[in-house]
Amino acid sequence: MGSIRQRSLTDGTLRFRAEIRINRKDYPEYNESKTFNSRRIAENWLYKREKELNDNPELLSGKNNTQNLTLGQAIAKYLDEVDGVYSKSKVNTLKLLQRLPISKRPLKQIKPVDISDHVNLRKAGYPKLKLSSVIPSTIQNELVQVRVVLVHASIMWEMDIDINSFDKTTAQLRKTRQISASNKRDRLPDSDELKKLLQFFARKWNEQKHSRYPMHYIILLAIFSCRRESELTRMHLSNFDGYNQTWLVKNLKNPKGSLGNNREFTVLEPCQKVIDLFMEPELRKRMYKTGLDKDLLLPLNPKTIASEFTRACMILGIEDLRFHDFRHEGCTRLAEQGFTIPQIQQVSLHESWNTLQRYVSVKKRRYVPTLEDLLSFIDEA
Repeated sequence: MGSIRQRSLTDGTLRFRAEIRINRKDYPEYNESKTFNSRRIAENWLYKREKELNDNPELLSGKNNTQNLTLGQAIAKYLDEVDGVYSKSKVNTLKLLQRLPISKRPLKQIKPVDISDHVNLRKAGYPKLKLSSVIPSTIQNELVQVRVVLVHASIMWEMDIDINSFDKTTAQLRKTRQISASNKRDRLPDSDELKKLLQFFARKWNEQKHSRYPMHYIILLAIFSCRRESELTRMHLSNFDGYNQTWLVKNLKNPKGSLGNNREFTVLEPCQKVIDLFMEPELRKRMYKTGLDKDLLLPLNPKTIASEFTRACMILGIEDLRFHDFRHEGCTRLAEQGFTIPQIQQVSLHESWNTLQRYVSVKKRRYVPTLEDLLSFIDEA
């Protein structure tokens, strides 16, 4: 009646999916599944759940009836079915929605007023969960994820859901500017900010011998590889093609799902020089103490990289700078050097040419520190 399937996520973590399928006379077809981090826990759940269903056959037509799901229950079911496919940001947004009042609404009965109430709640803040007010683009992203679940339920679970009504409601919310797409961000680090950050992290690396994170070099890699923060820690040395100067990065971020979206980016000369810095034996020895995969160029935790960067900006008084801005900096540099959109795309791996258009049309800055300049900042630390 039940089975357990094992599969591996992109980071090598194992997941165990326990599945129950029952075809019993006089009862509708019953399907239930749940994913766990260990086989033993999955086996225990499977045993207890099968016993519960055998002892209480009425459950086969009651509690598991997808037609009566709330939004929160539907999100849980959806996340279980697509486990490991989408980005952490998407998953975290859905998990947050499960904690908000709209999640208690029956999926088939979500009305325009429910959506409006959610928008107003998010604009005002939600003290119960210590959530402050959010901007219209954040609310729009949440509603996009709600729609994803509604569409999935309509198609995969054959639920009668009025997607058209939902779309009309969100269209009106956009028209009245209650929700909106995010503004294009144009924040770039200036030379003074780069100098402060590089010297701060270089001093920390040199003075604190227990440090495992060469953040001064990580910043340079982010700029000259044009990679996202999460991609930097997924670059396997075995995926580097030195002859063709390309590096295969697996499971790149994509609106349709990152799993299987594997692409090669061109490693330009400045990027190669930074990569060589990470291959120095003493530096690698210190990074290896994290205990992560030695085949990774950066055997480091992306969350720690993010927290190190955020903390440094606070200490140095650098405002409104995000780690992702280094990727923008890298793309801008390529545009300033005369690279065409297709040429930039070979490095950045942006899916859309429209996204890159803003880099090509950018005005050339008077002074942009070269890699040699940036390395000299580090040497001065």
